[in-house]
Amino acid sequence: MKKMRETELLQKVKRICNPRRSLQITGASCIGNILVGAGKLIMGILSFSVFTCVSAFYTFGMVLAKLFALSGISKGKSRELQCRYYMLSGEVLIIASALYIAYSARLFFYPEVSSYHPYVGITIAAFTFTELTLNIRGVILERHNHTLLIHAIKMINLASSLICLVLTQTALLSFTHEREIGYDPSLSNGLMGVLMGSAATLLGVIMVIRVNRIKKECSK
Repeated sequence: MKKMRETELLQKVKRICNPRRSLQITGASCIGNILVGAGKLIMGILSFSVFTCVSAFYTFGMVLAKLFALSGISKGKSRELQCRYYMLSGEVLIIASALYIAYSARLFFYPEVSSYHPYVGITIAAFTFTELTLNIRGVILERHNHTLLIHAIKMINLASSLICLVLTQTALLSFTHEREIGYDPSLSNGLMGVLMGSAATLLGVIMVIRVNRIKKECSK
């Protein structure tokens, strides 16, 4: 009986840490994120909203970071190569988040009021919630997988989810702006963008610190 339980546990661990399964899940997530990002970009262009377009480009940046992690899973046979791809993912996350912070901070000095038609605003919110769902789903599916590059993907998903909240707030506040004359949501949107962007940047910094520590341990 004990041997059967050990066998079942071993099979479960192998299934969770199966690289092919992780590639399939993350690959499907990347495709979904690309479609959502394209949808946000189209909505941003149609509504003349630079903020929405910036959010779309951030989504594409996170897809790039995930692709580095995917490459590491498929090609990284050695620990050193896996660390290199992990580092690349972390660096992309930091750069994309820093650029997002810079644009959000710009709203403090150059206010930009996003005014959407209700249908456009609802569509943008729908795209954002879809992306949020994809990111959370990815984290849940791989919650028991603690391998290095899967950890990178989970951190990227978490960062993307934080930025999703900013665009959701922007879309919702655009309705308030139309109803309340004189209300400017630029400060709220900029502040939220800086806070969430800073949190996302911190996740990237944590990734870089973590992989540098692993490299030092491996070199001993």
